[in-house]
Amino acid sequence: MILSGIYENTIDTKNRVVVPQELRSQVVNEAGEVWLTYSPDSCIRIYSVEAYEKLLMSIHQAQVEKQDTRVLQHIFIKAARKAVLDSGGRVFLPQEMRSWAKIPDTAEGKIETAVVGNDDHLEIWLKSEFDATFAMFTPEMGFAALQSIGFS
Repeated sequence: MILSGIYENTIDTKNRVVVPQELRSQVVNEAGEVWLTYSPDSCIRIYSVEAYEKLLMSIHQAQVEKQDTRVLQHIFIKAARKAVLDSGGRVFLPQEMRSWAKIPDTAEGKIETAVVGNDDHLEIWLKSEFDATFAMFTPEMGFAALQSIGFS
């Protein structure tokens, strides 16, 4: 499964965001479940149950005594939580995860987000943070990266 695309969205007054319909069937299981966790970037990651289990297996197979593995455990396991989408395809974003992603409380008004497909997971970004982060990348940088892995 490869998730891709950028979908502009908003967070409602109950701090929920819609998982884009085009991607929903790829990340949501029959019970409507997904896993939410932090990202090394300033965003929230959404994994399908299957993709999250693969991530856990990779972390468990790593050497636990390594510092970077302990960091992975804290970010991706201890802080993660299973969530169930509602009938409108919305997932609730807990306050601590919104804080991590610099997403303000909806009491401050309409909150614009970007829901981004990124390989095996989705990312929920505050739209202004997403725009600022990715403004530094140029097409030339992307083509150079492709060439460095053998594509021309």
